[in-house]
Amino acid sequence: MRTFLATSIVAIVLISSWVVAEAGPVATSAPAGAPVVRVQPRGGNFTPHSRANEVEQKRLSTFDARQEKLDETLDNKLSICRC
Repeated sequence: MRTFLATSIVAIVLISSWVVAEAGPVATSAPAGAPVVRVQPRGGNFTPHSRANEVEQKRLSTFDARQEKLDETLDNKLSICRC
């Protein structure tokens, strides 16, 4: 049993070191030549009572109601004791 455990540990160490050696460097920044764009929202872009905003809010409300119904159905199927 001890030899199996020792063999397993050695195999894990060798495999993990091989995986690390095969992995390439991790990119930590944007690719060269890609412009950095910072966009600050403007007040003119937001119209709270526009038709487009009302349509979007209606769509989101419908989606939320559907998700809530699905969540309730899943909760009932799970039958978890809530003592």
